[in-house]
Amino acid sequence: MILLVLLLAAVAAAAQKPQESCGGCHGETVKDFLAHPHAQKGLSCVACHGESARHRAAGGNAEPDRVNFPYEIPALCGACHAGKGAATILEEYSASKHGRLVLEQAKVRAPHCGTCHGVHSVRQGKAIETQCRRCHAVLPGACSKAPTRAASVSCAACHSPHAFALRWGHVRDGSDPAH
Repeated sequence: MILLVLLLAAVAAAAQKPQESCGGCHGETVKDFLAHPHAQKGLSCVACHGESARHRAAGGNAEPDRVNFPYEIPALCGACHAGKGAATILEEYSASKHGRLVLEQAKVRAPHCGTCHGVHSVRQGKAIETQCRRCHAVLPGACSKAPTRAASVSCAACHSPHAFALRWGHVRDGSDPAH
């Protein structure tokens, strides 16, 4: 009889959507994720964390199947987010200074996809800028000048979003076409 009850409980747990079973302990994270475009396109916790049956059965006292390390995140995201340019987003990021630091597992912390874009919830413009300034608190003078053309001052106005390189070349004399 006890075996039958356990079997029925296991079947019921397996029938739950991952978000429902994860929400008991990770309620705020699941709430954020349900508003994320990934959830709206049908992805669930399983896409990044695996089935994690042991984690769920142990009430969180066992690790999920996957917890991605920073150096694994670019490949995970890059598998679906190819981009539209000649180089893929993953290629651009991998060639950047930030990408090299992350992928080489350097001791110096550097941003990965989730740092800028968010992991379980999406970061937008100003929140991304805040992330940049966590490390880049002191900015060059060119970064604080009002642009001469109709654009707001932001990191992305001059730096390409995934390669982080200046869009117009590195000009130190203030003659940058953006200003």
